Amino acid sequence: MKWVSIRQEAKLKRQGTPFGNSSEPKAKTVGLCMIVKNEAHCIRRCLASVKPLVDFVLVVDTGSTDGTQGVIRTFLEENNIKGVVIDEPWRDFAWNRTFALTELRKYTYIDYCLMIDADEALEFDENVDLTAFKKALSHDFYQLPTFNGGIINLRPLLFRNNINFKYRGVLHEFLESPGKHCTWGVIRGLHNRTFYDSARNKNPQKYLHDAELLERTLKSEQDPFLVSRYTFYLAQSYRSAGDKAKSLTNYLKRAELGFWEQEVFIALLSAGRLMEDLGHSEADILATYLRAFNVCPTRAESLHAAARYCRVNNKFHQGYMIARQGIDIKKPEGAALFVEPSVYTYGMLDEYAVLAYWAGHYPESLEASEKLLQLKDLPAGYPERIELNAKFAREKIQEANLLQKA
Repeated sequence: MKWVSIRQEAKLKRQGTPFGNSSEPKAKTVGLCMIVKNEAHCIRRCLASVKPLVDFVLVVDTGSTDGTQGVIRTFLEENNIKGVVIDEPWRDFAWNRTFALTELRKYTYIDYCLMIDADEALEFDENVDLTAFKKALSHDFYQLPTFNGGIINLRPLLFRNNINFKYRGVLHEFLESPGKHCTWGVIRGLHNRTFYDSARNKNPQKYLHDAELLERTLKSEQDPFLVSRYTFYLAQSYRSAGDKAKSLTNYLKRAELGFWEQEVFIALLSAGRLMEDLGHSEADILATYLRAFNVCPTRAESLHAAARYCRVNNKFHQGYMIARQGIDIKKPEGAALFVEPSVYTYGMLDEYAVLAYWAGHYPESLEASEKLLQLKDLPAGYPERIELNAKFAREKIQEANLLQKA
């Protein structure tokens, strides 16, 4: 230890180092924590993506036969990253993830755990300051935006390593705190992206196998919350497997089970879309979409779906009234499930512009079209179509003005 006099200490405080910076937060250490099996084809992409952020890597391999363990060890050695690969037989998702967390907690100098999958990758905003990011970490856990095609989902993927978090659920497992109140935040400056090219996703029977597992589990599950969650993912699995009828049955069942309103909302939104596919009545389809909106009035996706349905079926006045309700709803920023950003950036306003025209509200149609044309990054073909829509609305307004003058 280097001793300094009181006078020297006062000078150092004025200068700001080292005593003057004693209150400045230090950068937190982050450890990547994963469970993998037969991911040699994609694991390097994942590891390369987290390299700028993590200080340590702990991977639990549950039985790879393709050399995944060696690929990981080679990457860590080549990039001078501390880490360990542990072999542990497979039991289920929750058990093996919790085992991995328990192993990482043995490394007490790691402040935060980052838990992502092998077929995922972190993506950083331009000019993000990762040192400042790691200094600012203070909550017990953080929701990390995960991009999945055109959907964004917030998932708790970064959390304190010294809290005994665990995972629950035989499938679509979720993070659970140890009975204490936890603070949380939403991560800005980086996000996660899913590529769906893991070994499990290459199995063409994946979703049917998932559905079979969930059906078996539901026969004995007594926890009402888990019943609601498993029923939701049973519906999701049947939908992905192509069995729309069974999917619809379970979405509607899930909507009656309560708990998280975001999940109820998605269940009803998905049910409405399946009803369209299966030829249900107009009344039932619109009632289901509007029921979803009533469950979660901060979400616009169900109003967008209802407005689109009305437009396609020439119910222009009804669709106009529905779309008008949705155009001012902002994209959710908190813990919302399966958000569709396009609905909020242009989709809702686009439906409104078209429906307003066909319902005879030409000034509103023109105003909405002009707002759309100010947006950047509209999909290919949209600007040209919207320009035409605006032109048609202007012509109708001019016709009305001429009639008034006559």
